[in-house]
Amino acid sequence: MDDRQNISLWVGNQLFKLSVPLSEEKLYRDAAEQIKNTLNKYRRDYPDFTAERIMAMATLEISFLYITVKDNNDTKPFTDKIKEWEKEIERHAGSESE
Repeated sequence: MDDRQNISLWVGNQLFKLSVPLSEEKLYRDAAEQIKNTLNKYRRDYPDFTAERIMAMATLEISFLYITVKDNNDTKPFTDKIKEWEKEIERHAGSESE
């Protein structure tokens, strides 16, 4: 059983009290920090925008980054190609021993 940690995180102007797996606490804290930094960047760059618009822009940027990283970490094409090569090697190794 994974030990849990009670933490409090600010996201925007909202305080969240969460119970998270101890092994994921740092990830949650880093995520909240990333949101804070992104919101602050947009607040600084667009001081006349509403809080709702700033939140939407930050959400779009963070989602874009997530999808970009997720797509770049898709290893299935590589593992499929390796399996194909393994079969090819086995086929050639079998024909050489005959």
